[in-house]
Amino acid sequence: MLRKSHGINSAPSARTAFLLLLACAPWPSVADIAPAKIFSDQMVLQRDQEVTIWGSAAADTPITLHFDGKTYHNRSDERGHWEIPVPPQKAGGPYTLILSGDGEAAIRDVHFGDVWLAGGQSNMEWKLSWGINDSDKVIAAADYPLIRFFDVPSEVSPTPKTALEGGEWKKATPENAAEFSAVAYLFAQKNHLEKDVAVGIIDNNWGGTPAEAWMSKEALLQLSAYRERTEALYQPDTDWPARFARNQRNAEEKYQRLSSREDALNAGAYRFDFPTASWSEQALPAEFEHLAWLRHEFTLDEIPSRAVLELGDLQQEAFVWINEQLLAEEDSQAQGARYEIPTKVLNKGRNLIALRVGNSWHNKPYVGRTDQLWLQLGDNKLDLSKGWQYSNQVEPPIPDHIRYEHKSSFLYNSMIRPIQGYALRGVICYQGESNVGEAVHYHDLFSALIKDWRQQWQQDFPFLFVQLAAFLEPKNPQPDSSWALLREMQSRTLKLPNTGMATAIDIGDIYDIHPRNKQDVAARLWGEAKRISYGEDILSRGPTFQSHQLENGRVTIHFAHTGEGLRLKQGESVQGFILADRDGNYLPAQAQIHGSSVVVWHDSITQPSALKYAWADYPEVNLYNSAGLPALPFSIENL
Repeated sequence: MLRKSHGINSAPSARTAFLLLLACAPWPSVADIAPAKIFSDQMVLQRDQEVTIWGSAAADTPITLHFDGKTYHNRSDERGHWEIPVPPQKAGGPYTLILSGDGEAAIRDVHFGDVWLAGGQSNMEWKLSWGINDSDKVIAAADYPLIRFFDVPSEVSPTPKTALEGGEWKKATPENAAEFSAVAYLFAQKNHLEKDVAVGIIDNNWGGTPAEAWMSKEALLQLSAYRERTEALYQPDTDWPARFARNQRNAEEKYQRLSSREDALNAGAYRFDFPTASWSEQALPAEFEHLAWLRHEFTLDEIPSRAVLELGDLQQEAFVWINEQLLAEEDSQAQGARYEIPTKVLNKGRNLIALRVGNSWHNKPYVGRTDQLWLQLGDNKLDLSKGWQYSNQVEPPIPDHIRYEHKSSFLYNSMIRPIQGYALRGVICYQGESNVGEAVHYHDLFSALIKDWRQQWQQDFPFLFVQLAAFLEPKNPQPDSSWALLREMQSRTLKLPNTGMATAIDIGDIYDIHPRNKQDVAARLWGEAKRISYGEDILSRGPTFQSHQLENGRVTIHFAHTGEGLRLKQGESVQGFILADRDGNYLPAQAQIHGSSVVVWHDSITQPSALKYAWADYPEVNLYNSAGLPALPFSIENL
């Protein structure tokens, strides 16, 4: 098994205190009763549902659960596993649960309320302390003792696990909440305040991970697009401990080298006299491999009063020099790459910019952004998109490091299977960015994930998810966008019962896959939760394509979920529509609102053949309903 590593402070004083505690406190034997890790102090159990408590004990041992004046019985099996079902309970607490068998265990400060599993990748993982809109205010106000989080340890496993190796329930305080998922916390806050119940969040996510990592092997083998790769991964003779050990060594070398200033300086390619005859010419922006070294020279007749270097973006780990002086070090958390250059380091005559860039994510560093590659020298701006020298032969290649958290079922095995059966109100999920490259398969994949989890839980719980936010450089038209296709596949998943979607199409960031507006995401998820899980008659969906009519070259689009009618958030005409002519060539279209419909046309297209709305990596949209929710992207392939 592999897991994320964390530093440990093993100071003598801490060790001494631990040994004293060990000597003074009653310590259970190996055979003593032990509830599963997720059943621990401060937990929240789902109200109004039968819940099951489980754990381990000696084989064939009578197990008793006592709380609130009631007693429940069962027996451990031959493996020592036991389960005790508890009838539905009303919201309330705190309770102390006493478990007895071969020994005794107490679980204190337990509340019945609403429990949600918060799954997905980095936009769900994104913590309050990592920076969202008004982060400081949100964290400072996070004093809600009945909002509790259980952070499932980030581990991978090639085989299904039956138990977590760590984790604890934590109350929402400013100190604890800083490390909570921002979307999940803001969602839980609304649940708690509006329903006046305790809320438990099972924080179960991992940045950058694809949907297939979170599904059981059996479910993936039913999907033709994933069957072969899953079978190839799970070979019966694989020595997983040896493979993991080798991969860990590669990872340690990789991260050490990427961040090593000493290695970068020893390489010497930032020096004027470094030989570059074998280097190639390079234009930017561009993607490279391993450790990319780049150099660009410019000359000055006079030293300017001010100098600014703009490189757009350096993904992800980088060192920047000017005239052999280290100007900046960047890690994966850095945003942008603009630097004020101390004019004292500039020379009359020859000057040198040198970069060393690596990428801890996938060994493919990327340098630059279109129209953001320049050097400001006083009143003059020098274009830096061309004229670079490049080599990735200066240093040895970065060793291959396999991200097993991306592999089929590896996170299901270690992070879903051990909590399977913990009673839930539902799931909130923010995932899909890592599947954009295979967007065509996402409807089948994501639908299978939802069915898989429901089958594992034997519970048809609400499954609420976020449609991906706008991202990357705006292009109009962009009819072949993979991001738009994945959003469409997410919309199709709504055919499954008890599902809901909160679109984030209008709150993206061109340069950052992690938009900081998590408040609207959480609010829209909560709206879907109220409609689907609580049965409230509210407008929680954005305007959704319902039907269309084509007449005299104009297309009338009829929308559902408009409330009191369609609105423009800004501007005087609807943005985001594109029309195709008879030959399939798309152009940006004109559009106007008529009540709950929109009329779309283009003056030069008399016979439109297809229409798309908000269909781009980063569509610019302004169409909303009366509840302030944006219209969902859609496509009509044949008008």
